[in-house]
Formats: sequence, structure tokens, C-alpha cells
Amino acid sequence: MNTGCKKTVAIIGGGVAGMVAARHLCDPSWGMSPTLFELSDSLGGTWVYTEKTGVDEYGLPIHSSMYKNLRTNLPKEVMMFPDFPHTKQGVSYMSNREIHQYLLDYAQHFNIKKCVKFRHYVKDISPCGSQWKIVVIDLKANEERTYIFDAVILANGHNSVPAYPKIEGIQYFRGQTLHSHNYREPDGFRNQSTLLIGAGPSGLDMTFDLCSVSDHVVLSHHTDYASKVGFPPHVVLKPDVERVLRDGSVLFKDGSTMEFDVIVYCTGYEYTYPFLSESCGIKSDHKYVTPLYKRLININHPTMAVLGVLRHTPIFYLSDLQVRYFLQTLMRPEVLPSKTEMLEELASEEAALVKDGRRISEWNLLGEENAEYMRDICSIAGVPPMPPILLRIYMHGYNKIFSDFKNFRNNFYRIIDQDNFSVVDLREVLARPVVRIHDNPSCRCGALI
Repeated sequence: MNTGCKKTVAIIGGGVAGMVAARHLCDPSWGMSPTLFELSDSLGGTWVYTEKTGVDEYGLPIHSSMYKNLRTNLPKEVMMFPDFPHTKQGVSYMSNREIHQYLLDYAQHFNIKKCVKFRHYVKDISPCGSQWKIVVIDLKANEERTYIFDAVILANGHNSVPAYPKIEGIQYFRGQTLHSHNYREPDGFRNQSTLLIGAGPSGLDMTFDLCSVSDHVVLSHHTDYASKVGFPPHVVLKPDVERVLRDGSVLFKDGSTMEFDVIVYCTGYEYTYPFLSESCGIKSDHKYVTPLYKRLININHPTMAVLGVLRHTPIFYLSDLQVRYFLQTLMRPEVLPSKTEMLEELASEEAALVKDGRRISEWNLLGEENAEYMRDICSIAGVPPMPPILLRIYMHGYNKIFSDFKNFRNNFYRIIDQDNFSVVDLREVLARPVVRIHDNPSCRCGALI
């Protein structure tokens, strides 16, 4: 795999993180030779919509969790790469099809496809001296092949392997159960009595989706915001499920019981890396991946990076910064502390999280810590962090998901200058009358007032 003195780098996965990795590695100024292994036949990862659920024609799990009516839950102003702005104007919240097209345009603009091997299933990754041995299956040719690389970037995402809650007595439930990963559209739930478990963004979205075709929709949650969302009157809110009774009915923690035709788990996803051998030195309990320096670099083998671990962060922009940081460490390994120092720093960070009372499932949430994290890695990468105004828009948009879920997608963000932005409700704009601004009746110009 070596091409002259170029470092060879494997990228696992062709979603947002994998694409931005390929974009930079394909830039000849880095002096790298990338190969991106993608399981499907398209770039875009979870943004690739397919009506299929379960497994594909090769018997492998369908990766995408995209449902038909999805619109972004963050404004497009913070869902773009730093060197590739959106072209669509006048709106901030876009459809899944528009985001996928944006990703395809990005791939074309930077000529990413030249390094992609589609329909390649990564079977095993293991250290091989100072390099990496990667065993893949070319699905179309039905051939197993082995490659040697100097470095590896894991970008297989964390929105495709469902996380299921443990519910006592679930074996007694007589209806259908599924995870939101396998939800596509509401028609199949028409007139079905449905219980949704979990009030994250997908749970809230699906509740609105399903209540358009059924009068029997119940959302089970333990949040302080779901009751303020403004669901239609026929949506019933319930606390957490206590257990399923022997007669198949569901007992809630408030002591009430109800019967359902369908249970939908809107309970998130797991971090999984099934292709990593134990010798890679990475551990994941499905909620947390360790040991990673800066939540990115494999401390045991620093020529491996794990993208997409962090949450509550503008992932498009952050992935770009993380890739450039990792590439700097490949070119200048001396910028990294020693293994002992990296482990000590990680232990100190984890101790602080425990002291702060955070559950392990929350350790990878950045939130208000986005600015500090970006400044930290950008100082090494030699690039500017995300502009503060974009981080402010991100936090404003993120908070609106939970404080005004019913209406937040009507917001349009307009950047005024580097310190200020405005938020306009598009419904109010559309409600304003259009009047002519010229007396000439042949003039078709108009203005909103």
C-alpha cells in the first residue's frame, strides 16, 4: 500500500466524519494516501435514506436510521463544513434529502470518490508492528482481502446500532416492538395503539409523526420538557415503564396500566467497533470509548483516531477540526505527550466528571465546553476554531429543541456581523403582505413590509 514516502491512511465509514477525513487526506499538501472503506454503495452515512430496514442483500445490518419526514433539528448554519457553505438561502432547517445532497456536492467538489471502495465490509483491524493490518470483504466480488496501512481513522458513526432499555417482563408483550432505527414513515401505524419510550429529539419527532395517523399515542419519558412541547390533545404522556405484566399490558411508574399494539424504543444508540481486535487497545461499554486522548486519539496506538465520539457538538465543523489535528500528530508525533502523560490527563478528566455527578453516558457531551475543546485542538492543528458566533447559534438552536419543540424549525438565523445574529420566525414573514414599491404597473418588483 505504500506510495513513495506517503503515509497510507485507512478511513472506516463514508458518513460525515469519514468524508471530511477523505477531503483533507486527498489534499496533496498533506502527503497522504487515503483509502475509504464504505459498506454501502453511497456516501453520506446515516443521511442516506432507504425504505429498507433490517439487513441488506448481503445479510448485513442497514446502517441508516433516517426516517422519511425528517428535517434537521439544528440550523444549517452550524451543519456545514468550514470550507463548504450551503447554497440554499432563506431557511435554516433543511430536509434529510437536502443534507444528503449537500454531502454529495461536497464529495464531488473535493473529488473524494477517487479514494473510496464501496461495498467493502471491514472484518478485522489489528496492529502490525508500527502499522495496521485491515481485513476487508469486497462484497460484490465476494473476496477477502488484507491491507497494510500506516494509520487508521474510525468513522463508522454512533447512530446506527440501537440501544435497548431493559424492561422487566417484555417477553409477555404480545404486540410488535421496534427501535426508532427501523422507523421510516407513519402509515404502517395507522389506528395502532402505540407506546414510544424516550423523549429525545427522535422520540418527540415520531410522536408528532404518529399522532397524525392514530388517536392512540403514548409517550413515556422522564424529562422536564416533554409536558411543555404542546402535543395534540390525544397524545398521552406517561412516566417511565415499570414492567410488562403477564397479560401483556404495560405498567407505568405512576401505577397505571395500558395495552398497546406497538412499542417503539426511541432510546438512542451504542458505540460499537466490532471489527477492532483486542490488541487495538480500545474498549467500549456501548456508552463510552476509552482510552482516547482529547476524545479522539487511541492512547495505546496513537496512529489510530476515533471520530464522532463526542456529542452535543456541531459535528460537521468539529469533525473537520479533529481530522486536521490528527493529521498534524501523524506528521509531527512529538506534539503528543507521552503515553503516561496522556493516560494521566484522561484519568484527571474522568475524575472531574465523576465529581461533577455526570453519568458515564454523559461523559462525551460537550455542550458549553465546545469552545474550550476546539481551542485546545486547534492550537496544535494551527487552524482557527469555530467562530464564536456560530457556537452561539448552535447553543441557541440546540436549546430551542427542548424549550420550543413544536415551533423551533420555523426559525431562520441571520448572521448580522461577527458578534451578532438575529432569529426570524418564517411564519411571521410569510404572513406579511407583499406590496408594490413602484407606481409603474408594469414593474413586477415587490417588497415585504
